[in-house]
Formats: sequence, C-alpha cells, structure tokens
Amino acid sequence: MNASITDYQGRELASATWKDVEGSIKSGRLSKVILPVGSLEQHGPHLPLGTDSVIAEYVARGVHKRCDSAFLMPVVYMGCSGEHMGFPGTISLQNETLSGVLFDISKSLLQSGFDRLFVINGHGGNRATLDATVRKIVDAIPQMRLYSFTIADIVKQKFEEIRGSARRLVGHADEIETSMMLAIQPDFVKMSEAVKEEPSLPDALSFEPDDLAKVSFGWNAKSLTKSGVIGDPLLAEAGKGRILLDFAVDVISATINGL
Repeated sequence: MNASITDYQGRELASATWKDVEGSIKSGRLSKVILPVGSLEQHGPHLPLGTDSVIAEYVARGVHKRCDSAFLMPVVYMGCSGEHMGFPGTISLQNETLSGVLFDISKSLLQSGFDRLFVINGHGGNRATLDATVRKIVDAIPQMRLYSFTIADIVKQKFEEIRGSARRLVGHADEIETSMMLAIQPDFVKMSEAVKEEPSLPDALSFEPDDLAKVSFGWNAKSLTKSGVIGDPLLAEAGKGRILLDFAVDVISATINGL
C-alpha cells in the first residue's frame, strides 16, 4: 500500500496530489507552508547566478525537516535584483511583480485551506518587498498570515563570532555567501576566480549590520565593484558555512514551530 502524503516525511507540495493536500488539511496535521525565495543574479566571478536560491532552498529543506505541520513549496528562483543589473545573466523582477506573486500564492493557499505561509528569503534585495507584502496581506487577506525570514540578516549575528573579514568587507559574494556555498555545493564554487574587493563607499556607509541600521541607501553593484564582489571571499571556508547554515535552520525552525 502506498503511503499517503501525511505519512510521507518529505511533505512537498509539488509531489502531492490534490487529494493528499485535502486529506492533510482536514486531518489538522498540516496548516503551514514553507516557501523559499531567492534570486538569479551575479555573484562575482566565482559563484553561480543562482546562489541566493540555492541557499534559500537548502535552509528551507533543513527547516522543513523540523516542522511536522508544514508543506514545502518549490523555490521561487527570481527576485528583485535591480542593483545587480549590468552584469550578464542577472534577471530582475519589479518590486510589484514579486509582491504580486507572493500575494497570489497567499490567496491560492488560503483557498486550499492553509492559513500560514513562511517565506525563507535568500536575497537581501527582496527584504523591502517582503516587508511591504506582509503588510499588504494583513490588510487584504486577514485570514492568511505571512511571515518572512531573510537568511543574511539572521546569520550575521553568528558570523560575528567566526568572521575573518575586516570591517566593511562584507556585502555580496563575500566570506558569508561563499562559505555557505562551499558547504552546500562546493563543485559550483570557482575559488580560483574569487577576488577581494572593497566597495567605493563614503566612510559613513557600509553593508555592516550596524551601519545599515543607521541609514538606508540606494546602490548599484556596477558602480561599486568591477568584479561584482563586495567583500573578501578568499576567507571563506565550508566549515564556517555549515555553522551559519545550521544557525539559520535552528532560528527559523524554532520560530515556525512556535507560530
């Protein structure tokens, strides 16, 4: 006898039938959905364009294993990446497009019987759109609760304990992202092509968390960096990446299980 989706530990929405979903919701076991969201954008000469999506999906799968009441959705592979346009291969959605996609997903899930959607975001450039969409859904679809987690914001707390990068040498395709990719898909990382590059920003500005907490500013990668890198990926290590990824999974899964 084939196991139903309620017995299937994967609980992946894409591999379930509509009857599997209906039965799971009626049983009261599954009321949550986890959605990884990333980007398709330049990450320097050493990381693939899909870096943010790879990291988001990896963390989402780790979180999903610890959340018995949730289905996992396929990763949304494109986001708001306007700051990286000008580097070949970068694909960017407008803020309204990404927000609309998330809004429509939320409406569809609610019609199926779900009432909570948890977005695990791998691209910092999506954060503002996600925050605005959370507010939009509260007003327009009060029965649906949308929560979002941005991996870069979460892991920076742990990164301070293990970082090798000097101040101002974090930002993009840096020690953080390169370490995580080395832990997830080392074959996709071209460390021989990695370069260190510090952005040409005024002294008062940087991508450090404490600086970003003081002031928000617009930027374009092409005007800040020749390589697309903002930081020092040469300090990356797979061991550091595993620490950061495990920390993200711990924090996010504990939060989801409490909601």
